[in-house]
Amino acid sequence: MAKAHELLGIKRSASEREIRKAHRELARRWHPDRFPSGPERLWAESKMVEINVAYEDALSECGHATGADGTTPENEQFKDVRRLMEMNQLPAARQALMRIASRTAEWNYLFGAVLFRLGEIEKAALYFGIATRQRPQNQQYQTAYMSAQAMRDRQARGNAFTRLFSRRK
Repeated sequence: MAKAHELLGIKRSASEREIRKAHRELARRWHPDRFPSGPERLWAESKMVEINVAYEDALSECGHATGADGTTPENEQFKDVRRLMEMNQLPAARQALMRIASRTAEWNYLFGAVLFRLGEIEKAALYFGIATRQRPQNQQYQTAYMSAQAMRDRQARGNAFTRLFSRRK
């Protein structure tokens, strides 16, 4: 746990608010979308995984607020996002996710799912990949990641074929 606080640049006695603030600042700096495709983006992605895991560890150590039934405010927000997705309210689901401060594995999975349904397959694969690296044992995340990768590869092959075919005309 000391490593988590060190990575976030906070004291062990940091409050939940201080932990969230430190996480937000690091997430703004290291978010993979800020980097071009390639090794830099992959490195930023792995850095974000470390930051998110440290964030979750630091929150659990400080006694992250949970309800009497063990639910957290984020879990309730995730339920709302899933309901919006079920009603095909994808822009609203995306906005709801953007209001959630913590970028947990579930957040990355749900954001990837929204992007996937919006047809943004490349970005969806990125977020599914992050979720999978954060929680490698989660079969749902792994399946979504593999599906998005397969669809992305199919689209890339289709685009290459289209370019090749259009040059011959």
